[in-house]
Amino acid sequence: MDGIARQYFGDERIFGDLRLDARLLDMFERMRQCPEGTLPKKLTSRAELVGGYRLFNNPRVEPQAMLDAHRQQCLTRLNGYQGRLLLLHDTTVLDYSGLDVEGLGQVGDGHGRGLYAHNSLAVLPRTREVVGLLGQILHRRDQAPAQETRDARRTRGSRESRLWKQAVEAQPPMPAGIQVTDVTDRGSDVMEYIWHEVAAGREFIVRSQHNRKLAEADAPGLAKLHDRLRSLPAMGRYTIRAAAPRGGWREARIAVAFAPVSIQPPRQARGEHGREPMTLWGLIAREELSPEAMASGAAPIEWILLTNRPVETIEQAREVVDHYACRWVIEDYHKAQKTGCGMEDLQLTTRHGLDNAITVLSVLAVHVLAVRCRARDESTRDQPARLHEEELKVEVAGRASKHPDWRKMTVWDYYIAIARLGGYMLNPPKRPPGWQVLWRGYIRLESMCAGVRLMSERCVQT
Repeated sequence: MDGIARQYFGDERIFGDLRLDARLLDMFERMRQCPEGTLPKKLTSRAELVGGYRLFNNPRVEPQAMLDAHRQQCLTRLNGYQGRLLLLHDTTVLDYSGLDVEGLGQVGDGHGRGLYAHNSLAVLPRTREVVGLLGQILHRRDQAPAQETRDARRTRGSRESRLWKQAVEAQPPMPAGIQVTDVTDRGSDVMEYIWHEVAAGREFIVRSQHNRKLAEADAPGLAKLHDRLRSLPAMGRYTIRAAAPRGGWREARIAVAFAPVSIQPPRQARGEHGREPMTLWGLIAREELSPEAMASGAAPIEWILLTNRPVETIEQAREVVDHYACRWVIEDYHKAQKTGCGMEDLQLTTRHGLDNAITVLSVLAVHVLAVRCRARDESTRDQPARLHEEELKVEVAGRASKHPDWRKMTVWDYYIAIARLGGYMLNPPKRPPGWQVLWRGYIRLESMCAGVRLMSERCVQT
């Protein structure tokens, strides 16, 4: 019953209590079969629901213990892997304005109440396969003191700009042969984070938000980072797949340019960082819109990136741009947390119970997103589906899709069949199914298989 759950939490002790461990694994398995909606929808019987509430509110159950168990499973999966691993960091808002829970902070425009979840998601760059959640910080935004001075703000422990640095400091050592690159969006363009990455010897890719001052300018009027990079001629062009404004995908022609840059830290420190200039590599990736893309209303891509990885050739520049493009996976992960797993539908009444439930659903969201990753992995899509999934599920999906021989269904055929069960009606080569439609189909497939198993049991008893 808890086979899938053990893939995410392992066989080792989690809480030091076998009964609590078994309850967690059993509850996770039941949630996996119906991840959407509130807890009563996930845990359908009264015994399951009461057991879930008791587990979340148990003082011996801690979010960090569950996260550590899941993280250890991720590291085990990475044993033997050689190459680069992307660690995607980002923050999402969890709105619990309808709950009367002590310990929540401001969200949104200051009138809502909730938490900020800062997630660190491990992804393999070649296939964009999600390995797992290697870190999570649940942050409460406090109201800033009136007339707070710059020095007081810089030293305040609850400052949100500290989350980026705290997230990478909490990362575990990786197995030998793995090189980690931290990938972050514009919110991380703070000198404190960049300085820490350089000082700690970590590789990073940051999308630049601020037109920072350069320590040395090659020509008048080019003393700022963005101005310098935008003045560079294209050094190479290639095509990537980008999101279309009305859904699906489009082909985008990207021109790339790069140059070494020396970033000058601000004169007045805005965090904990040094004052000496930092030599990094700056890249700019700009889209050259086709007439068809312009007619569709697509906004041209422009990414200005900073990295400490060497960028001396167009191949290295393209790799950095492609790795930053993987950052979109964590946006899908946040959708899986909220839409796929109903994380904002929780109705617990204590901060301790709420934190525990968020952690469990965050690991469940990894499983939700993995369904789509397996469907799009080109290395396995032509293999027999029976090698990767339970034969009963493959047979039921094949019969539901009227496949001529379910035993010969490939992984791609299998997941298209699942997407059809979820309501997918589009052209797969042009617009592959997303995780939401796949997950709706997967839930329906689980229900169909449960019915088959129930009928089998009744036949045996009869």
